[in-house]
Amino acid sequence: MNLLFSNSLKVSALALCVGLSACSQFQSQDPAKAADSSAAAAKPAAGSGLWTWLFGGDEEVTAAVPAEQKKPVEAPKVAEAGSKQPGDHWWWPFGAGDSQPSADKAAKPQEIKVTKEWLDQHEKSLREAVAGSKFTVERRDNALVLIAPVDGSFNPKRPELLLPITLAPLGNVAKMLQNDPESGVLVLGHSDSSGAKDLNDKVSLQRAQAVSSIFRLSGLGADRLRLKGVGSSLPRADNASAEGRALNRRVEVLVTQRSSLLALAQAN
Repeated sequence: MNLLFSNSLKVSALALCVGLSACSQFQSQDPAKAADSSAAAAKPAAGSGLWTWLFGGDEEVTAAVPAEQKKPVEAPKVAEAGSKQPGDHWWWPFGAGDSQPSADKAAKPQEIKVTKEWLDQHEKSLREAVAGSKFTVERRDNALVLIAPVDGSFNPKRPELLLPITLAPLGNVAKMLQNDPESGVLVLGHSDSSGAKDLNDKVSLQRAQAVSSIFRLSGLGADRLRLKGVGSSLPRADNASAEGRALNRRVEVLVTQRSSLLALAQAN
């Protein structure tokens, strides 16, 4: 009995010593190394794409590996709106209603070149077209000018309306130009200096629009027809007299070569 008790006591003492030795060895490890060991255990196995948790028996926690970020694709470079492209041509990528450089402002001033042969060829036809009317024809260096006086050509109470008597001669001129695709027309409305400048400018423009409508109806497009109201800025006579003011109230139809129309419009 004493022998059995003695052996059991020795076994218990031996087990206690082994346990204390193990605890001491565990506590003596470097904390940094222990942390590294824990981190290494939590890292995914190479090529597995899964995170593993070594504790908790058969349980396994997984998480998707973050996808590789792709570099953003650079958008193609676009020229700034309103910039000049090769060939010095203006372009505008937006709608017509947006603010954009007009063709007249963007284009450089051109030299007016109208040959004597062209003027000789068209002068006779123009005079024949308005023969018997109150219209007169003048020859200038760069155009043939048809002059329509306001008095007797426009309604006195409606300055924007032509009188029926003007339709035949203007129609003849329009028909003549319709058959000549190399010709162009600039219509200038004029007024005298009496009254307010704003009103004179408005009336002169309305007169130019009334005359140009005859040519537009005959088929002349924007590339061959331009108009402008200049008010009293280009008088033909002295505005101090009634006769002078009557001469200044007029519409001038400048007939020129189509290639010189833009330069002529810029010069007036």
